Amino acid sequence: MKKSRFGDFGLIITNSHPSLGKKIAKKLNVVPLEIESKLFPNKELDVRRLCDVSGKDICIFSSLHAGYDTMKELRLICSSLKGANRIFGVFPFVRDGKSDHVKRFGENPAYKDTAMEISSSGLEVISIFDQHSSQHPNFYDTTHYRLRTVHHVYLMKILIEYALKHSKSFDGVLALDDGGFKRNKKIAEILGKDVSFIIKERDPSTRKVSIEKSRIIGNVKGQKVAAFDDMLQEGGTLEMGAKIAKHNGAKEISFFVVHNDFSENTFKRINPLLENGTIDKIFILETIPLINKEKWHKNLIVISPENLIAEVISLIHSEGHMRKLFLEI
Repeated sequence: MKKSRFGDFGLIITNSHPSLGKKIAKKLNVVPLEIESKLFPNKELDVRRLCDVSGKDICIFSSLHAGYDTMKELRLICSSLKGANRIFGVFPFVRDGKSDHVKRFGENPAYKDTAMEISSSGLEVISIFDQHSSQHPNFYDTTHYRLRTVHHVYLMKILIEYALKHSKSFDGVLALDDGGFKRNKKIAEILGKDVSFIIKERDPSTRKVSIEKSRIIGNVKGQKVAAFDDMLQEGGTLEMGAKIAKHNGAKEISFFVVHNDFSENTFKRINPLLENGTIDKIFILETIPLINKEKWHKNLIVISPENLIAEVISLIHSEGHMRKLFLEI
């Protein structure tokens, strides 16, 4: 890494996703700076800087998931970096993305609180990826704190490029619901494929989706279809989408997902569907360490986002332009 006006580059990898962090460090040809992050006996975080950061441009790489208090870890690391010329953060995943607006009486959107914690941490620049809403970057406070720039980059670009490279494997694109239609329509245009979308019908008493009564606008019969989504959590949308597609005659259905925000319930629900062929393939970028990694069916396929994230880090350090990474979806 070249020296910028902020000094020599230094990379700190938190405990939240060390395997991806190490791949990025190798891509950047740097040795990560040493920190110690562990738990006290009472499970509180104990964070200590073991490296010299004087006069350096420091990047903190962290996947801000809910597996442990990743937000507290980030803030403690930022507080320890006295003497650095600049501190910036690159976060492949930011928690609370689906809690971004009031959906029921009495709710308080959690993402706003998360954005404020990051804003007030001491970072000057951040990069976030594939937010659940295009409004998320506006939740960060760039007026009252050191934070001045929020880059929103789409890792979905990697999945689209993969699908383009293997375009003969897919006949069309399927949107799983109204919310995903715009994204999948744009991706279908990029891939040169037709787009279809599901209209779900629910039982009026139980509110459960009826596979038999749900409809698909467009033709999927005998086709191999692909569906693109920003996030997979419990897997209910994917399960219903796959079953409705197969009920309407789809030959194969594959899912391309950026954020694998999985729980144990995700594994219990989705892995059997891969095993019995209801879902043919799932492609993920593993922005969060994959739960039960060795137990998943072979058709859960991980594509590493290391190259694109390393490029983002390099561009922030050198104050380069992000425009070539922009994706309009």
